[in-house]
Amino acid sequence: MKNKRTLSLWFLVVLSSLLLTLPFVVPHAGLILLIAFIPLFQLEKIITENNIRRGYIYYYSAFLLWNVFATYWIYNATLAGAIAACTLNALQMALIFGAFRWFKRKTKPALAYLFFVLAWLAWEHFYYEAEISWTWLVLGNGFATTIKNIQWYEYTGVLGGSLWALIVNLLLFNLVNDKNRRIKPFYIKSALTVLIIAFPLVTSRIIFSTYNEKPDQREFVVLQPNIDPYNDKFGNLSQIQQDDILMTIAETAVTDSTDFVLAPETFTSGVLENDLGNNRTFSRFSQLLNEKKCANAIFGATSFYIYPGGPEIKTPTYTARRTERGWFDTFNSAIYMDSAGRSMIYHKSKLVVLVEYFPYPQYLKFLSNLAIDLGGTSGGFGTQKEREVFNSVNDSIRIGTAICYESVYGDFYRDYVLNGANVMSIITNDGWWGDTPGYSQHLRYASLRAIETRRSIARSANTGISALIDQRGVIQDSLGWWQRGYVKGNLNLNSKITTFVRYGDYIGRAAYASMLLFIGLFLLITLKIYGKETV
Repeated sequence: MKNKRTLSLWFLVVLSSLLLTLPFVVPHAGLILLIAFIPLFQLEKIITENNIRRGYIYYYSAFLLWNVFATYWIYNATLAGAIAACTLNALQMALIFGAFRWFKRKTKPALAYLFFVLAWLAWEHFYYEAEISWTWLVLGNGFATTIKNIQWYEYTGVLGGSLWALIVNLLLFNLVNDKNRRIKPFYIKSALTVLIIAFPLVTSRIIFSTYNEKPDQREFVVLQPNIDPYNDKFGNLSQIQQDDILMTIAETAVTDSTDFVLAPETFTSGVLENDLGNNRTFSRFSQLLNEKKCANAIFGATSFYIYPGGPEIKTPTYTARRTERGWFDTFNSAIYMDSAGRSMIYHKSKLVVLVEYFPYPQYLKFLSNLAIDLGGTSGGFGTQKEREVFNSVNDSIRIGTAICYESVYGDFYRDYVLNGANVMSIITNDGWWGDTPGYSQHLRYASLRAIETRRSIARSANTGISALIDQRGVIQDSLGWWQRGYVKGNLNLNSKITTFVRYGDYIGRAAYASMLLFIGLFLLITLKIYGKETV
């Protein structure tokens, strides 16, 4: 009997991990999230009713398997990073589930399930703000392959999807375990569950079919040089050779009707911001704009900025380094230039932990040598406070440029729009992950950003997938994985502000505040009861 029960528990572990994984790796599987937590809740019910010791092993294993199945591809870049991301992310999920179990033992089940929803949403919100974060598996991201069902993200953001998934899972679990099915409340609960599932789906389909972009087209050319980041980009090919590859593509694609040409993240390196004109890649782009009579260009670069004042001045930033010439910072940058000779620079500010920066450098800078090197300069990039928006030469296009990982953070990303962006670009290099679900997941998350902000996106990826995405999150055109070439087409500008852009992650903030209040009240009641008992 005991062995049979153990097998049942492990079956529930595997089942839940698979249900949680499928929406992130299988196209059009997003709605599976609405039942993915049911096996976990059933697992917890069996553990509690049978007083099984070390129950945390089961639910931690479920979360760990989910993380491994959905994000195993990190190992292509760093095995240590993959192990850390999967184990530590699963640990945080398990801690929330463990706290929920503790609350369930101390209070009524309904309050415990409410705590679980609030705690999970609060954690996702906190994760978006923390310096050490891995938000890839935020529940709302799992609907990225079913964008016709989540057009309401323009009002709620991704955490609206997380809230929907958690509530539906709890309602369905309650119905499955309701033993009084002939009693009227059961039918009321069933109708309520159907309504909560159907209303967002119907609403979204209506929004999707009726949303019309205001015609205000501009032509974008997105370049995809397809330079192998492991073997060629930082070794076998010189920067001159890489420039030749990119410019050969651009020569074919760019014309005098092109408004913007984009090249991927860290396409070039060694750019001195104090003297941009002396950089060879910068000069090649300038020549291209002049010859083709193209107005604007953005390309990714590893850049350096030397602070004025010499080496004797006080350290200007936490990430600054010292040389004989003075203090300097290194940045993962987007460089804008136009046919009028203007240039602007934006520095990537949501950096990949241990790859592009070491967290809390003001306290842990002495450990920065543990950073993971993925080619070029890494481990100590600087950041900037504001989300830079580039204004085109005629000031009609105001474009924000999210660099790689920044496109995963919706609350962060909306700042470009708040700062005036009427169209967005994303530059990235997804080749580190190999031919795995990683690069396609990253592309799908761009569609979520388009829906949240209602801004079209031009996406340039070094090794794919480069794409043009409209304001509904639909990919209008793309160039696949490991292909060299370009994507060319028109995108509409938009200046309207969505509810999510205006108010940000209000669901996460509300959950965070409510959870703290919830815990405070519970502790206060517990202390009062304990005080009465001791008297």
